[in-house]
Amino acid sequence: MRRAILAAVAGLLFAASAGAGEPALAVRQGALQGGTEDGIAVFRDIPFAAPPGGAWRWRAPQPAPDWTGTRDARAFGPICPQPRTSRTRDLAQSEDCLSLNVWTPDVRGKLPVMVWIYGGSFRAGGSAMTIYDGTDLAKHGVIVVTFNYRVGLLGFLDLTGLGQNIPGEAAANYGLMDQIAALKWVQANIARFGGDPSNVTIFGESAGAMSVNDLMTSPAARGLFAKAISESGLGLIATRTRAKARDITSAFAAKHGAGGATALETLRALPARDIVADEKAHGVGRDVAPDVDGTIIPGQVSEQFAKGEIAKVPFLTGWNSNEASLMRYIGYTPQAMIAALGPHEADVRALYEQNGRLSDKEFGKKLFDDEVFGAGAQGLADFVAAQGAPSYVYHFAYIAENFRSRFKGVDHAGEIPYVFGTRGLNLGFFVNLLTGGITDNDQKVIAKVQDYWTNFAKTGDPNGADLPLWPAFKPDNTTMVFDNESIEARNDFRMPETAVGFAAWSRRSGLSAP
Repeated sequence: MRRAILAAVAGLLFAASAGAGEPALAVRQGALQGGTEDGIAVFRDIPFAAPPGGAWRWRAPQPAPDWTGTRDARAFGPICPQPRTSRTRDLAQSEDCLSLNVWTPDVRGKLPVMVWIYGGSFRAGGSAMTIYDGTDLAKHGVIVVTFNYRVGLLGFLDLTGLGQNIPGEAAANYGLMDQIAALKWVQANIARFGGDPSNVTIFGESAGAMSVNDLMTSPAARGLFAKAISESGLGLIATRTRAKARDITSAFAAKHGAGGATALETLRALPARDIVADEKAHGVGRDVAPDVDGTIIPGQVSEQFAKGEIAKVPFLTGWNSNEASLMRYIGYTPQAMIAALGPHEADVRALYEQNGRLSDKEFGKKLFDDEVFGAGAQGLADFVAAQGAPSYVYHFAYIAENFRSRFKGVDHAGEIPYVFGTRGLNLGFFVNLLTGGITDNDQKVIAKVQDYWTNFAKTGDPNGADLPLWPAFKPDNTTMVFDNESIEARNDFRMPETAVGFAAWSRRSGLSAP
């Protein structure tokens, strides 16, 4: 009865307050007071699950609590506990972090919904980072949702080795379960913000894009989204095995003297700051990531794609021209990339050195770009297309005009300001990205990227009026290239180079292209 009453008054609450510039509405848990940003209604820090601390640490997210009165939803809530970086040092942290934020241009509409999943190597990140401000995207006629999920050891510790066995509940991948809980909340509530729950697009970058790939394969996420965008998603890399995950858990438990029947109780009693300190010291938490738990992630993600055991939805994916900026942060070196070629090194070098000799460092970095990211994007797009769903691939190489003398390529995550716009470029990681001034041409590229992304969210097809045609990846292996000269579709773009990475994946998995 209470929920029915809240639903009935939701529109009235908004109408009553909109004239004062302070939008309000009600969700299933209670009433919300939001704010406005450049004509867009914004509601922040809405709980989508209960706080995952104490006895609920390393448990599946529980239902979000109800509240009485009107909840102030004008400020971001805390991000989940993690080591502080230049990007997050000024943001509050708490285990009470499972909240989301909504930007809506029309609370009375039935608009497409874009749900963002942040990156950060599964160890960092948060929805309060200003680079993820949804205002500019929402102006394109979509609703934007961002949310927090647990990261690091608190989000991705596998407890099966410590005896956690709760019927009907996975014992790992808590961060992914948070993502699924957020999507379920969207299904139940987004219509109250003017959104269409049947037209939800998940999109993310780096670890967020890997999460998108994971959710594409997860039976637990089936039906919660209608489209997916994976930006720099490392699509063919191996998913962490359960054996590796248990080794990390054993090391963590041993470090804190947790064993026997009381091991879980001991670890749940640890202050969150002590767990984060382990990660900051690059100890046992360094390699945390989603693992093949058989429930949330039923198998190696790339192999699930290859077998067609995925959501059959439109898929947009791609990579940047200097993903090698990430190499040292995830344990790759140019030397290791070259060594992996074995007896094929001379042939592959010849492919890359048609325009002149490359140093080992340059050669290794180009291998990384094409093998780890390019092959991943084109490979997953190929698998999706084989299932009859349209897939689209991009390569992002456009450098802001005032920065072309300083950068020779677009670094990992460098496409984000073109997707979200430059409104939030005031935080450490991006603070100098466009400080030389945004030119008219830069603005035109931003506008086109946002049009493509939001068109895809609306219809499953990025194309629209006044945009260069972006064909589906199949049948001509077409990649849409954004560079300093043009935005154009190119058939078989870098396919000989990415084929090297795909061949390595094929040998490892025993599978091949469709």
